[in-house]
Amino acid sequence: MIALILIFGGAYNGKLSFVKEKFNITEDDIYTINDELNSIDIDFTKSVINKFHKFIYKLSLKGIDATEYMIKNKELFKDKIIICDDISQGIVPLKKEDRMWRENTGKCLQYISKTSKTVYRVFCGIATVLKDE
Repeated sequence: MIALILIFGGAYNGKLSFVKEKFNITEDDIYTINDELNSIDIDFTKSVINKFHKFIYKLSLKGIDATEYMIKNKELFKDKIIICDDISQGIVPLKKEDRMWRENTGKCLQYISKTSKTVYRVFCGIATVLKDE
């Protein structure tokens, strides 16, 4: 069993490819959050949760605090690899719900970073270790 690992970085920067190579992960090990807004389910039988930023967006639209969700369900996440886009860069969104999503994602990633054993930032396919306990 592995401890919680966070992989984050910009969109299309090679996060999933890095995870597959580094941790010998197959497609069968990955649960990718879908775009369906009504579904906030995660398949916790998988070892990798991909596109976690979309999950936070769904929670935000439903008025659910993503950090509180993580705290309440920390046992379900304790051995997962979470892959999340870094949406903190660039222009501040015009729509209120998008600003709320951006803020919630930042807060949730702070919590995940603090509780993770290892944190990687992937930029242009190159992973940098930010934390390794």
